[in-house]
Amino acid sequence: MSDSGIKARLQEAMKAALKARDTVRLDTVRLLLAEIRNAEIEKRAPLEEAEILVLLRRGIKKREESLTYFRQGNREDLVERTEREIAVISEFLPPPVTEGELVVLVREVLAAFPEKPTFSQVMKEVMRRVEGRAEGRVVSEVVRKVLEAG
Repeated sequence: MSDSGIKARLQEAMKAALKARDTVRLDTVRLLLAEIRNAEIEKRAPLEEAEILVLLRRGIKKREESLTYFRQGNREDLVERTEREIAVISEFLPPPVTEGELVVLVREVLAAFPEKPTFSQVMKEVMRRVEGRAEGRVVSEVVRKVLEAG
């Protein structure tokens, strides 16, 4: 059983954070590794890269929601820490797909279908190809625009 690339990078980051005594980074990476471990225990198998990416994105989303409440409560200390946590998690995500790249990808997918595909068929194939590098909402908007344009 070999570790995934992201998981191995997280473990290396944990060692580096320990040596640098960077507590925010260390706490964030430890929490991510624990979430991955818990998901693997629940699944009873090692997680795929795409599944780990989902966990990382979920972690960012939770923290972004928390940021809203921290700002409303004027908790600048928590705002700063949470922003640093988001930055740490973001380091382990692949670069997101641009809207231009998505348009090209959607057109490629459309060209691959012998008949005019349904919205859901296109979405399914595009989401499979972007492998977590784009949010479903953004992909949906681009697919809808391209389908409406012809």
